[in-house]
Amino acid sequence: MVKKKAIVGKVSSVVYPEVGTFKVDKDLKKMYKKLSDDQLREWIELEGLTWNPCDENPAINRMRMCMAILYLHFPKAPSKSKKNAGWKQFTIEDLLMIATERAAVYEFSDHEAILRMRVIMAIKATGYVAE
Repeated sequence: MVKKKAIVGKVSSVVYPEVGTFKVDKDLKKMYKKLSDDQLREWIELEGLTWNPCDENPAINRMRMCMAILYLHFPKAPSKSKKNAGWKQFTIEDLLMIATERAAVYEFSDHEAILRMRVIMAIKATGYVAE
């Protein structure tokens, strides 16, 4: 693979690896641990990356620069979003009607959100599945 060279006239003459050079993130981490903050900053500029600088703490700033490089080489996996339950489509009146039809037993509450939760749990206990 072709490696990117540092910008001439900058901090160093370090050769920065292309994305895909490292098979595991540990190898990349070993490489950037050896680099100075100025070399990390140069690499980030070369790649066109951004990070949220922390002027108060140099260690946090370095960690954020390293994470920007790490996520370039090893992107985060998309988060698994929680599947929406089918209960949102029902109003409290609908839920109370279903509970009555299925003879579900629940404890009454003056708080609507708690009542909703209790009714849904009672309906689930009867074997009803929301679509």
